[in-house]
Amino acid sequence: MSLGPIPILLPDPDAYLRSYARQLGVFERQAALTVQLIAEQSRDPDLLPQARERSAEMIDAVNGQVADIRAIVGRLLPAASAPITDSDAASAETRWPLQHVHYLYRDWGWRPEADDENARTLALVHEVAGVRPLGRVIVLGAGACRLAYDLHRTGASETTVVDLDPLLFAAAETVIRGGRVQLREANAEIDERGRTSRVWTLTAPHGALDESRFRFAIADALEPPFEPHSFDTVVTPWFIDVVPPDLRDFMSTMVDLLAPGGCWINIGPLRYPPERPVPLRFTREEVFELAGLAGFRVDSWRSASVPYLVSKLAARGKVEWVVAFAATYGGEPSSARDGLPAWLLFGHIPIPRDAAGAAAGEADPLRKAVLAALDGRRTLNDVTSEVARAVTRAGVSRADLRGAIRRFLASRL
Repeated sequence: MSLGPIPILLPDPDAYLRSYARQLGVFERQAALTVQLIAEQSRDPDLLPQARERSAEMIDAVNGQVADIRAIVGRLLPAASAPITDSDAASAETRWPLQHVHYLYRDWGWRPEADDENARTLALVHEVAGVRPLGRVIVLGAGACRLAYDLHRTGASETTVVDLDPLLFAAAETVIRGGRVQLREANAEIDERGRTSRVWTLTAPHGALDESRFRFAIADALEPPFEPHSFDTVVTPWFIDVVPPDLRDFMSTMVDLLAPGGCWINIGPLRYPPERPVPLRFTREEVFELAGLAGFRVDSWRSASVPYLVSKLAARGKVEWVVAFAATYGGEPSSARDGLPAWLLFGHIPIPRDAAGAAAGEADPLRKAVLAALDGRRTLNDVTSEVARAVTRAGVSRADLRGAIRRFLASRL
């Protein structure tokens, strides 16, 4: 199954498409309620004529943006399974599709400049990557795909981009294949007339890329469905702080993807979501230490404060601190300063048979199953898979189970 020409590599593609079709419907209903509210407010008799005109412009901007988004992705989704009501729109916290839409404006719409955000990001990545060939590249959390596009043009032999956002991928795929996309930017924080909205034409600045060498896949970047060791370079742009619940587990995912001697290239901030436990909000130094324990060698790194999503319409955005680094996977974990074994931290390193003692004295059946699974070859991920077969309780995710097993093994050291 696919989203247009983009394959959906998920366990339940139908559920994925139905979910986003409903989210699009909720978004459209929320926009309609916003338009209705603005129209009601603009009927007040004491308004300045300019305020009334500005309100009409905002209604046009909202309606135009909704129509543009529907034109890009709506045609690729099934019809919503049930009508969207006002109560649905009022109760739902629907951030898609507007949560990331500004990436499309920045990557493909805003007028390019010599030192714009896209150029700075590419320069930082090249600075840390050096002259090494990128080879077969996978970009996890590729978003609107401009960095992946630029890296492909400047050194990758093949590129695979992975994300779950249908709007970003539907638009990026059209642009990267040589098409043009019209997408309106609406600005609710108006400080000057003429800044209510603007229609951007999204295009690839250096021409189309061949679909045989630049491929899209809608897939879970935390469990990428690719053969082990299929890529020479893994790129994680604006990803490792927000998406993986535990960076230690994600490092094992990258090890599985990389060919021997492969390279991990990262760029982005370390701004963790507020719900992330404080001990898992790793600093740059901790990320580098974890990388060494996982078998990576950090070859080069840079940090910088850079403009981030500074809108060419609203003239607003922010300055973001980012760290870029390139790390080669050598397969030999370094030693932790506090004596923690690397096999306890990561899911790709075999656990010694006698690491946690014998299973004979353990009464709890699940804990006993964990200890029985230790054969000197299985990793934390392997043991999690073994034990998962015995766990039937609803709501127990693989990540939760792996964390529980890690804590249990740590308690036996």
